[in-house]
Amino acid sequence: MRRIRIYYTGNLSTGLTVMLDAGASHHLLQVLRKKAGERFIMFNGHGGEFDATLISANKKTACVEIGEWHQRIVESEISIHLGQAISRGERMDYAIQKAVELGVFAITPLLTEYCQVQLSENRIDKRVAHWQAIAISAAEQSGRCVVPVVHLPISFDQWILQDAALKVICCPRQEKNALVNVKSVSKIKSVVLAIGAEGGFSDQEVRCAMQKNFVSFSLGPRILRTETATVVALTLLQSQFGDIN
Repeated sequence: MRRIRIYYTGNLSTGLTVMLDAGASHHLLQVLRKKAGERFIMFNGHGGEFDATLISANKKTACVEIGEWHQRIVESEISIHLGQAISRGERMDYAIQKAVELGVFAITPLLTEYCQVQLSENRIDKRVAHWQAIAISAAEQSGRCVVPVVHLPISFDQWILQDAALKVICCPRQEKNALVNVKSVSKIKSVVLAIGAEGGFSDQEVRCAMQKNFVSFSLGPRILRTETATVVALTLLQSQFGDIN
């Protein structure tokens, strides 16, 4: 039986009665067609989840009673910050959705040399809100109790300045995979991962990343779509250092 899970941005505690916002109410009442008395799960991103019961509803607003809290340990052992070069439409949506399912901690959309998407200032907030909604939906579906933050887009040059135990850039043209040099290190707890747009990263971007202590990561002899590269790279990182066995 499918476990219905709803994300709530406010405080939750046993015995509390809360009103869901318009989006969550619509999903619960109109899409899932839940009726008064039916039960589901709620979480607010602080860890763990709560039993919840729909106690009243009209067409627009759901009133919910919060029940017992349950601890769920489903977060990855490594904190992965994904830098995802912005790609077109559904490709970016897919990459964000699967990244959340695969346990990333945060996502930053990147403006890179080969990025073909131009976002005007009045569109940026709308796109980030859209991507954050995808992250919330993916967390609900995948059983996560923490929702990764989707940050505002920044330039690739800015993003590579951050620090982590392991910094990785995917380079499809790379002949040697420098990640093999760190495979024996089993206690890595933080990773930043850079995925390029269609066409990957420019040679200059790769050189700049290497100067900031990134290691190159080849995903094999075939050229992958940007959204496929995200899934493959995260799966390999989680298999090596995280919770995918």
